[in-house]
Amino acid sequence: MGFRLLLGVAWLCAVLPAGLVAQDLSGNFVTECRDRYFWMSTNGKFAGGNFRFDVIDRSGVYPLNDSYAAACGFTYSFNLPGDLIFRASFLACHVESVNDVSYALQYRFVRLDSLGRETVYPFSLSCSTESPWNPREVVCEENYMEVSVRKNVPVIAQEGLAKEDWEAALSIAQEAVMSVWQVVFHQTGMPPKTMNAADARTEGYFINSTTSRVLFRSPYGMAKSEVVMVAGIPVEAIRATVFYKQRWMLLLVDTSAACAKNPSVFDGTYLSWVTPRLLSPLVLHPTKFVDKQIKMGVEGRPLDEITATSRGYQLLVNSTAVKISIPFGAVGGYRKSHVIDNKYNQMYAIDLFLEHQWADDLWEVTQHRSFKPVRTPFIAETPFVINNTIPEEKVFTVTLGIFNPDVELKNLTINGVPLTLPEAVNQGIVVTEVQHPNGTKSFVLKVPFTHPLIPQKYIGNGVREFTLNINYTLNILPENEPYFHPATIVCRVKDVILPVIKGSCTENSIVFEGTRGNMDYFWVVYIGKHQLTSELAADRGYILTNLTKFIVEVPLFSVGCIYEDISLRGLSVRVELTLRSAVTLEVVLSSIQRCQFPTKQLLVCMPNGVMTVVAVTMEPIPVVEPSKTTLLDKTCKPKEFDSTRALFTFTVNTCGTRSKIVENYLIYENEVVYTRALFPPNAPVITRDSEYRLTIRCRYPLNDTVKLLAERKAVPAPYTGKGFGSLEFNPYSQGSGGSKKFRDVLNLKARIARDVSYSQFYSTFPVSQSMLEPLFLEVELLHPQNLSDQLILQDCWATETPELDASPQWDLVTDSCLTSGDSYKTQFHPVSASALTKSPHHLQRLEVQARSAEDQVLWKQVYLHCLAVVCDSEKAVACNKTCITGVKRSARSVELADSVKGYISAGPVQIVPEGGIAGVKAAGETPLAPYIPVLGVAVGVLLLAVVVFAVKATRC
Repeated sequence: MGFRLLLGVAWLCAVLPAGLVAQDLSGNFVTECRDRYFWMSTNGKFAGGNFRFDVIDRSGVYPLNDSYAAACGFTYSFNLPGDLIFRASFLACHVESVNDVSYALQYRFVRLDSLGRETVYPFSLSCSTESPWNPREVVCEENYMEVSVRKNVPVIAQEGLAKEDWEAALSIAQEAVMSVWQVVFHQTGMPPKTMNAADARTEGYFINSTTSRVLFRSPYGMAKSEVVMVAGIPVEAIRATVFYKQRWMLLLVDTSAACAKNPSVFDGTYLSWVTPRLLSPLVLHPTKFVDKQIKMGVEGRPLDEITATSRGYQLLVNSTAVKISIPFGAVGGYRKSHVIDNKYNQMYAIDLFLEHQWADDLWEVTQHRSFKPVRTPFIAETPFVINNTIPEEKVFTVTLGIFNPDVELKNLTINGVPLTLPEAVNQGIVVTEVQHPNGTKSFVLKVPFTHPLIPQKYIGNGVREFTLNINYTLNILPENEPYFHPATIVCRVKDVILPVIKGSCTENSIVFEGTRGNMDYFWVVYIGKHQLTSELAADRGYILTNLTKFIVEVPLFSVGCIYEDISLRGLSVRVELTLRSAVTLEVVLSSIQRCQFPTKQLLVCMPNGVMTVVAVTMEPIPVVEPSKTTLLDKTCKPKEFDSTRALFTFTVNTCGTRSKIVENYLIYENEVVYTRALFPPNAPVITRDSEYRLTIRCRYPLNDTVKLLAERKAVPAPYTGKGFGSLEFNPYSQGSGGSKKFRDVLNLKARIARDVSYSQFYSTFPVSQSMLEPLFLEVELLHPQNLSDQLILQDCWATETPELDASPQWDLVTDSCLTSGDSYKTQFHPVSASALTKSPHHLQRLEVQARSAEDQVLWKQVYLHCLAVVCDSEKAVACNKTCITGVKRSARSVELADSVKGYISAGPVQIVPEGGIAGVKAAGETPLAPYIPVLGVAVGVLLLAVVVFAVKATRC
């Protein structure tokens, strides 16, 4: 046998045309001898997209195309995994047979590259039958039907064929030429058609006679075949009688063939195929039909019952049909992946094989074999993600599956960072492909909690949260279809050790000391609302130590100190240190330290415009009594005092405080003074008291200063009794007035008098009074710059809330003219010189009187507001005029445009019906809201300033 194969190879090489002849040294081809056919397989990637098979015999080389292969008994196709499968019948064209026991086939596989160059792989196969031939064997291949009949069977009797087929074939055979193989085709409703073997070959059929058998082969869908329904199943059948005539003999052979052509059916679980149990075109007398054996298998090989059952295969036989059912994904089949709209889909395919042997009254044994590839449609499958993470191991362990063998993991995206698999491995990420017994696979990913790409979050109670956001990028082979699958895994571990922060007080600072935790790099430290950085510490004068322990020392009076209380008992200071998440800025830990510092002589300028000063009066001799000291406004007395100290607390727009702008600072200035007692009173020349004067100043830095005028527009006629207004701000012109005035804001004071005498005033608010009682408002200019300054009430109005532009509003004065509504009336009261009013032109008095108790308009809380104007009576004509009505008001407004203006408010006053009780509480006010004049100052940060003054006995 070996010698014969060598000769065959040598002869094969001799007949090959010029080209590159290669040997399969890498094992790309697998060849086998199987019962009744040759078999070869090669990988689809190796085969490529441009190839062919050439069959060779002693007469030449015959390239195979689809039609030639079907007529001659060759089949080649790709299975679902992409392998190229080649089958050749033992009875195929160009196969050499020795006594119908051994068979030899020479062929070559030709692969062409992109330039058309050929690489030839020659093959010479020799095989033998595994079992003897049966009297009649029918093969239903993928692309053809084949029937072979043993020659030594008796001549077909009259009952061996349908009567009409027999009569037609017999009459034709009797008249036919001798020594020529011929065939008669029978079709329903058509006359028989006869042709010799050569003509049949031309038509695409194949007739042959071997040592012991007669062969007939027909591709599917030929003109002489027909489709009939058998047990409700479509069957393609061809009825043919092959005969051979000699002078002394006439041989007629029934070479009919029939194959089921119905598709497979998938019910979501099983993939099934059904074929008729009794193929009527092949069985003349069904009552004589007897099953001999039915076997199922895959890929052209039958399986024993134990193997088929273990795989879940089902072979069901009833009186009319044979049914094969295969579970989806069972062993023996193949899965194919496909991506549709980024959804993972799977198809399952299996190459079924059915071998059915039966006997009837005409045939001892008929063997019928079917090769049937079946497949499911694409079915959407959602891959699962299993979190196998064990928190104590501090490693994410995530499994993604299950996928078909044609799926590969291409790369990963971890928390938004794309990584190729080599990059992931280099960064300590472990990726493992796990193979399952049924050929499927899963991917296991392991990422340490400590990996730089894994974010951590503290969620409280000593628990931190690790988050792994994965986006898998997979690839479907060989089409290279991408598929993306996201997953999020969250793991919580209770292992956080927080820093321990303790606060303490020193003589002149507050100190925080903290021990280290195990998440310190996730925290940021805040002092108040500002993050503690080295730059902030240097800017504010903090002392910062960041070694084995964290220590920060906040000096007294530095920015970040919160002054809770200032009294003679001490200065209560609070500093708040917080630990925050560096990502979310959520507070994780908070430590508040309060310290009490002794009160010495100091000045505290609060950001809200409150000044607090502690004056020590023990240095002058004789000692000044602290209780008798005041501010510039003599009514502003110490809030607290003892034998040596006096404490004053006041807002910057009260107590006679002066203001000015110097360079880029807004400066508020007042004095702590002591008024000496002089004797005798009528001609004072003697005093025992020391002179004491302490000047205090607060400076607030400015980013920019712009002077504005605030003009309140009156409601146009007709007047409805309910005034509504708005504020309009106009830039103050500095170009026409010569040098800049020293006064930048007005020092105004508004009071509500108890009666028309304006001798007694309310000191506490809210004030409650009857609706019919008039309101007496007095506005005073404090600390005028010139004796000729004159105060004018340009506009006045009332609101229910402290805001100047609150709604609703009731107009009281418009352009210095009294305005009365339906429910109220107004009038000015003249101011005459007296001991109480030494400068009457610095005062304005206004009365507001309700008209009737029936009108309930003002039965609420009321605030009184005025826009006051100060002008020089010696220079401005408008200062000597009162109300100017009509169109002349616009001229007056222009004349007052360069005058210094300011707003002042008083209240609240609760207006209740006669006999009623006030039920409205005063709205809360900030110290500066109703009092500070409108000043367009863009203040960035009001710094807290502390100024300590040395007090002289006789000089400031």
